[in-house]
Amino acid sequence: MKQSSKWFWISPVIFGITVLTTIRIINDVPRDYKFWQRPLSINIIEFVSIIIISFGIEYFLQQFVKRSKQAKEMSIRHLVFEYLLIMLISMVITIPVLYGIHYMTDAPVTTNDIVVAEAAMTLLIIIYYSIFRGGDLLQTYVDQKTLTQQIRNTQMETELKFLKAQFHPHFLFNALNAIYFQIDENNEAPRKSIELLSELLRYQLYDINQTVKLEQEFDFIRHYIEFQKVRMNESFQLTVSFDPALREQKIHPLLLFPLVENAYKYVGGEYWIKIEARWQEGSLCFTVENAIPPMPPPKKKKANGIGLENLHRRLNLLYPGKHFFETKKTDQSFIANLKIEC
Repeated sequence: MKQSSKWFWISPVIFGITVLTTIRIINDVPRDYKFWQRPLSINIIEFVSIIIISFGIEYFLQQFVKRSKQAKEMSIRHLVFEYLLIMLISMVITIPVLYGIHYMTDAPVTTNDIVVAEAAMTLLIIIYYSIFRGGDLLQTYVDQKTLTQQIRNTQMETELKFLKAQFHPHFLFNALNAIYFQIDENNEAPRKSIELLSELLRYQLYDINQTVKLEQEFDFIRHYIEFQKVRMNESFQLTVSFDPALREQKIHPLLLFPLVENAYKYVGGEYWIKIEARWQEGSLCFTVENAIPPMPPPKKKKANGIGLENLHRRLNLLYPGKHFFETKKTDQSFIANLKIEC
């Protein structure tokens, strides 16, 4: 930002001196005219006027570049139009500037003055704009390359994390199978628990495609519910309702499970959970509600668990603008509502 600010003050001065020098060389050298022999006041008026105009040109070109950057696509046609417009504007502003300077210095304006000023001013403005535009295009190219590299690095990092995360369930899956065969056949309860846990791990490791049928997701939730029965007491009440119309609909996997897992993790109070999935106007409506202990005295508000935060991020990536997700807490329960356009 500081470098850009310095350039704004330096470049117009350089441009103004270049314009003035060019015009003087073209105009005065053939006539052997020495402009420094004129009254100092005339040279000062001429120099200051050119510098002021240069700052105006600088500001205009910067705004023009900003507007050009907003174009949806860059093409030769677009660039040609830009340069033609710059030339036209340059030719329009040169004549009144020339007459203004000559008026202040009491000097007559000749045809040669107009031709030289128009040619020099237009050519130098085009060169000046090309430097501006080229620098901007180069910066855009560098930014895009940097962004592309960052995306590649992020993808590689994500892939490594995924492989690492996949390794642990895979190891656990094999370990559970080994433990299963070490348990006495008459001890059915732990064998059944291991079978259910193995099914849950198998689904996460092997049975997940980019999208799955909701029936597969419902089966996964049923296995999880069955697995959780081991730790639930007799007072626990569960209500589950899955709309049959949803069975063949497809969804990205494991988006519903975090809500069920969260309910089992925090259930308390009257000790009940309600799970409902219904088909409504082309969307999946999934609601999970669980009882909670009586609310303690007000404390500092805590953020949702990491599972729900991750779910929120996944929904934003997988269903941008096509989902609705909210959680709310009452005195007796915690409610999670999820709606996804299928």
